[in-house]
Amino acid sequence: MAKKTFEEALARLEEIAQAMEKEDIGLEESVKLYKEGVELASFCTKKIENAQNTVKTLKESSENVFTLGVFNA
Repeated sequence: MAKKTFEEALARLEEIAQAMEKEDIGLEESVKLYKEGVELASFCTKKIENAQNTVKTLKESSENVFTLGVFNA
């Protein structure tokens, strides 16, 4: 898969979902779109997991010192 942003991948997933909802789509095209959708969903999931692992929250301690904490969803 060519490099895509999360937003581009998500937009393409929406396009695929709309295309697959059409009744006039053939079996081969459905399978092709389904495969692409699975790959995009995996890509998006990994991006979200990476973002969650990267995001840090600032917590102010009682001495007005900021410390980094890991983001917990």
